[in-house]
Amino acid sequence: MKWNEDKSVKLSKFCVYFYMAVLAVVCVLAPWLFRWLITLRHESMTKLPLFLAAAYTAAVPAACALWELRRMLSNISQGKVFIPQNVSILRRLSWYCIAAGLICLASVLFYPPFLYISAAAAFIGLILRVVKNVFAEAVSLKDENDYTI
Repeated sequence: MKWNEDKSVKLSKFCVYFYMAVLAVVCVLAPWLFRWLITLRHESMTKLPLFLAAAYTAAVPAACALWELRRMLSNISQGKVFIPQNVSILRRLSWYCIAAGLICLASVLFYPPFLYISAAAAFIGLILRVVKNVFAEAVSLKDENDYTI
């Protein structure tokens, strides 16, 4: 089987839908999962509402990010790569990552290991901002090139 760009986009779409399903399952099972984590870590069960609040709050930007990734992959599969809409999608993706990072940062107050997730989300947000800037420049160059005879 020869790998090509079309198969890569299809795999990426599959992964996005897979993670959408995983997010939905985690949201449904969150009470049970966090009870198990609290028991495993010998934490106080009074922290359960805090864990649930953090998880459900962070699920919102995660779901939005997955939706935006789906939109961008749809554009790419149609051959629309360097377009202003993709720049906007990348901008929103970066903000969703930063929002999730801030939610996790606030959650450090009751569970310090959330600091790692917060740092990772913020770093991915930063990388997406850089990629967004590259895309914006590519869109500008493409537009300039399109108007050149």
